[in-house]
Amino acid sequence: MSTLLIPAIMPSARDDAKQLHAAFKGLGCDHSAIINILAHRNAAQLESIQQEYESKFSSDLKKRLASELHGHFKKLVLVWMEDPVARDAIMLKEALKGTISTDHKASTDIICSRTPSQLRQLKLVYNSIFQLLLAFVNTTRYEGPEIQTKMIEDDCKAISTAGDTKSAAEKIFIPIFTDRSRAHLAALISAYKNMFGKPLEKAIRKETSRNFEYGLLVILRCADNSAMYFAKVLRKAMRGLGTDDSTLIWIVATRAEVDMHHIKVEYRKKYGKTSITEPQRFEHPAKDDGSLSFLVVGDWGRRGMYNQSEVALQMGRIGEKLDIDFVVSTGDNFYANGLKGTNDPLFEESFTKVYTAKSLQKKCLVLGNHDYRGDVEAQLSPVLRTIDSRWICQRSFTVNAEIADFFFVDTTPFLDKYGKNKDHKYNRRGLLPRRTYLANLLMDLESELNESTAKWKIVIGHHAIRSAGYHGDTRELVKHLLPILKANNVDLYINGHDHCLEHITSRDSPIQYLTSGAGSKAWRGYFKPNYRHNLRFFYDGQGFMSVRLTQTDAQIMFYNVFGEVLHKWKVTKELYSAI
Repeated sequence: MSTLLIPAIMPSARDDAKQLHAAFKGLGCDHSAIINILAHRNAAQLESIQQEYESKFSSDLKKRLASELHGHFKKLVLVWMEDPVARDAIMLKEALKGTISTDHKASTDIICSRTPSQLRQLKLVYNSIFQLLLAFVNTTRYEGPEIQTKMIEDDCKAISTAGDTKSAAEKIFIPIFTDRSRAHLAALISAYKNMFGKPLEKAIRKETSRNFEYGLLVILRCADNSAMYFAKVLRKAMRGLGTDDSTLIWIVATRAEVDMHHIKVEYRKKYGKTSITEPQRFEHPAKDDGSLSFLVVGDWGRRGMYNQSEVALQMGRIGEKLDIDFVVSTGDNFYANGLKGTNDPLFEESFTKVYTAKSLQKKCLVLGNHDYRGDVEAQLSPVLRTIDSRWICQRSFTVNAEIADFFFVDTTPFLDKYGKNKDHKYNRRGLLPRRTYLANLLMDLESELNESTAKWKIVIGHHAIRSAGYHGDTRELVKHLLPILKANNVDLYINGHDHCLEHITSRDSPIQYLTSGAGSKAWRGYFKPNYRHNLRFFYDGQGFMSVRLTQTDAQIMFYNVFGEVLHKWKVTKELYSAI
């Protein structure tokens, strides 16, 4: 069943072609307009649009899309413009080249999840385009629902006595899994469990390994419930810190007109989400030695000006030296008034084209008060991730990194003054009623912190709880947020907002207050010399911060715009926990 939402009153192909052409005009193309049209047209309609576009504008629509779009979004759109069989063939070629995933998993998923009729079409297209015939597609499997009980029993017995050698096992498994119908394989799952008291998948894992094992499991799971299988693949692709965009692209592109509706239903049933995108909790593994390293920068988005590009250059150098796992932004991502929309060129000019180093390939972001002056929903939109896959931005979310849990908190709604500011309008869409929004946010944060068993607990927000800079302490956070952090033994609170670098030690808890808000324009001379809390370090110039965590130690370092170390602090967890 297709998941495409076709408009009740379908615009003509000519009207669609005109709207697409209009979307290409101006400074930066209108990604939203492109999505609204192309994502709601089937293959036949897309072909008509291409013909109308070429007829009216004497230009190839695919080539125009290729020149206007970038990154993963470009890749997805160009694949989507093909017919369904060609999409499979293109993604299969990419998989076999190793550009989608390692270990040929994507190619296995594409082939082993298709019906015999789909494979016959794929074979023809694949041969005509890429001059390669996959042996696996030579199948004559029956597609009907009928099964033969005696054959199922024989297959169960054969599998249970699979040989000890690889070749012996393959001789048994290959005929069964390539020649039998999906109905037969689905029945085989329950029959094997009834006859031998253990799951069929367990037998496969015992008798096979690596790619061969993976292929058998894909065939079996798709025969049992292909929608559930792809729901799990999507979940896995989105759970990491930094989505596996290639997996998302090939699944969306090749399943949208097949069974994406069923995949979404299975996803909701299993994971309790109303959407299969942007999960509220991410996961990121620590290194093999159990350590974790990351950089922190804030208040940066100024098209590379005010030394933003110079800071980014040093971040790339230090990031490579420390082998960082990701980069954290503390908000105020785009100056001076956030983004105007998902097609605002400021996104690429201040983010994509500035943070270009290989080491800066993952990023976690929170929203700042300047971001709330613009279109907040644009920064939260998954559209931006199709332009640059590093973009991870939600109001509040959690990252589990094994030895550390990171809790990103949307702090702007806490401050009363933004609702009363006459000079600037703040976009509060999705936050009202504010009191309810904040109550739920605090309740969820407290629950997450209480359940966390990580060695280190780190909370990140835009506004400071403690600061000797221009803005000083944030009274609303001291009142509402700080008690929760103290009660749950939070180790670090990291923020931006004040355009400086600073380190403050709490007098009555183990919390270290760390400000990294000097990603571009710094505020020289704004400093409270009689600040009453334990100020360990303050710098009113541009720079950034690094953090390295192990099971026993935390090391924090602040750098200036030249990459020079300004301040270093290290603590042992056992001593730290005793404070």
